[in-house]
Order: sequence, then C-alpha cells, then structure tokens
Amino acid sequence: MADFPVVPLDSIQAQFNIDMIGRNRDDLSSEASTVYVIGADRISTDLHNTVVDANLGTREPLQLNYEYNDPRDPNSFYTRSDHYSYAAKGIPIAFFFTGTHPDYHGAGDTVDKILFPKMQRIAQMVYEAGFNVANTEKALVRDNLGPRTGKGFTGKLGGK
Repeated sequence: MADFPVVPLDSIQAQFNIDMIGRNRDDLSSEASTVYVIGADRISTDLHNTVVDANLGTREPLQLNYEYNDPRDPNSFYTRSDHYSYAAKGIPIAFFFTGTHPDYHGAGDTVDKILFPKMQRIAQMVYEAGFNVANTEKALVRDNLGPRTGKGFTGKLGGK
C-alpha cells in the first residue's frame, strides 16, 4: 500500500485502520464499550493523544484498551494488518479493533451478529480523531517513543 503512494509519503500525517469492530472480544457483554487501540503511540505520541482526546470528546466515550499494543503480544496485530506498510515507512498509524471472537475470520461471522451501535460509536470516535489530525496547524511529531507513551498510559505493558 505505501510502496506506491499517490502523494509523497512525507505529506501523510497519519494512517487510520479500522478492522473487525462489529463484535465484542470473545462475544463478552463486558466488552460492550471496549475498543483496542494498536500502534497510535509507537511513532507519534501526538497521534495517541489525539485519539484519547477525540474519544473523551464523544457523547459516550469508549474504553480504550492497549493490550494488543504490547510488542510482546503473541498475535502481533501491529505487524499483520493494512496499516503496517505505512508504519514500516515511519508514518504514524492507529489501528482500531475489538478483538477476536469464536467466528473470527470464519463463515459464522454473519451480519446478524454485528453490534451496530458499538460500531457506530467507534466509527464516530475515529472520524473525530482523523478530523482533528487533518485540521491541526502543525504536523504530528514523530517522536518514536514506542508503545503507550501518552495520555492513558498506566505504566505497564499489556494493561489498559
């Protein structure tokens, strides 16, 4: 994707990836307000903070969970989706995901199981974050401080 950009890579502020946001992790009702944010702080603390602020500015903020952002995550979701070709070129990314479930990438993952209100909340928050990035006067700082360095950081990897 990023190998043949239609605009110069240095003019791209950030790349947002939304994948599998219509269900709860393991179909647990306790995950009803959870979205996993992966990679937003690895290249740019500014991007991470923009996502946190956009979430807090929504009518019903989501629970942002950084578990899959841990570099030791055995799933390695950070390196295995569409956003990674941009991250590998130093472009800040934010990947939004709601976790795996029994039908993950299977034939049983049917439309009747989608939680449309949750999906709408996540899409609205991602829209707000993207809008804020697009309308900022300054470029996002690419500080490359690594996982969970901004707002919402609890001081431990794998935590929320």
